[in-house]
Amino acid sequence: MEDNSDRNQGEGETENNNYNELNSKNKEILKRSEEMLTSTVLEKEGKNWDEKQNDKQTMIDELLSKVNVLEKERNDMKTDGDKAEEERKAIKKERDAVREERDAMKEEIKLIIKENEVTSEENDALKEERDVITKERDAIKEEKDLITKEKDVAIEENDALKEERKVISKERDVMKLDNETLKSEKTALDTKYTALTSTLRDQVECPVCLEVPTSGPVPVCPNGHFVCSKCKDSHCPTRRVKHCPTCRVKMFSGKSLLAVKVIENIQHACRNEDCGKFFPLEEYKLHLTSCLHRTVNCPSPNKFCSRKMSLSKVYDHILEDCQGSWNNIRNTNMMFNDGKSPKYLGFPSILKVSRKGLALKWNDQIFYLNNEKAPDYSVFSLELFGTALECKDYVVSITVHRTNDEDMKGKVQRFTGEPLPIDIEQVMRKKNGLMVGTNQMESLTVNDEKKDLRIGITLDIKKQ
Repeated sequence: MEDNSDRNQGEGETENNNYNELNSKNKEILKRSEEMLTSTVLEKEGKNWDEKQNDKQTMIDELLSKVNVLEKERNDMKTDGDKAEEERKAIKKERDAVREERDAMKEEIKLIIKENEVTSEENDALKEERDVITKERDAIKEEKDLITKEKDVAIEENDALKEERKVISKERDVMKLDNETLKSEKTALDTKYTALTSTLRDQVECPVCLEVPTSGPVPVCPNGHFVCSKCKDSHCPTRRVKHCPTCRVKMFSGKSLLAVKVIENIQHACRNEDCGKFFPLEEYKLHLTSCLHRTVNCPSPNKFCSRKMSLSKVYDHILEDCQGSWNNIRNTNMMFNDGKSPKYLGFPSILKVSRKGLALKWNDQIFYLNNEKAPDYSVFSLELFGTALECKDYVVSITVHRTNDEDMKGKVQRFTGEPLPIDIEQVMRKKNGLMVGTNQMESLTVNDEKKDLRIGITLDIKKQ
């Protein structure tokens, strides 16, 4: 590209030189014409005027003809010069374009060099990545080989397990047979043991009270018949046994060690109705204190209801036919047994007489609220349908206040402690719980719109 531009520049300089040379020739011809005219004037006097005039005219025509030729050549040369100038400008423009193209190519070359450098770096990165991939591939291959080995080991172990399972299956079948045999033997032994213990129980059962003694000594007649010590040594003359109820011989002070051993080792049937479970002697004694079917008094005040019944039937009795409880009144039970705590209750005052109680259900546990009158005070207590040990799992709060003071910001009487067990005697119940004196009860009693004396009671039950 640089050679072409230099060549074009040389051609332009040659054309300029030709144009300058033509101008020099024109100037020389004009100078010669002036000299000839001057010489013609000088020769005016020595020549004939006409001839001179003709020669002069001829000479002028020739000169004009030459001048025209020269002028035409000059115009042609000028036209050629303009063309050359235009060509020179075009060449210059082309040269500039070539230079720009050259600069653009230089920039492009630089960019290509940079791209080559980036590509080189990328190639290096790709090489490193390829090396990493190669290492990973080798690691995967090693891991694959290891997995293959582990798989082979697992297959071997699986085959061994299959064989072991077959052995176990055979052993299991044998054990099933043995188990069935043992079950049959156990059933036979249980039947035999039940028959034996039943026979032993019948033998040591007192023929008077028809109960099996749970402790010694066991009185025995001379012929070996047993009676319980309660019946033999009863303080009631009509029940005291003087002669053997079985053989009618006179009872002496004989005791049976064998009967005591039998009592200590046989299963004892729960004496409570609807239970029917059998327990060893030690478990039997514990069971009697917590049996759900043990006989208890209805928790309502004795003046309203003094029935005895199985604990499992007390709640239904309270809901249906207990005359000493508010629960059997229509819709009352649903209103009070919504499971919420604390609970506000409005009750008739117990200034003069005991009032009906109320059964409450909270967290599937049943409690019974009693309002009873003692000689000089009123007692509010809460019983749990459970044992004294189960009562230790709960904390109850009984607050007596005025019916128009549900927020308990005025005068209140409060008790916080464990509930009472359902087995407590009613005499002892009046000595436990919240005891409020007569004067305090009067200050907490309010006349309602029907002119009835009423008090407010708020209960709060929590599990420890």
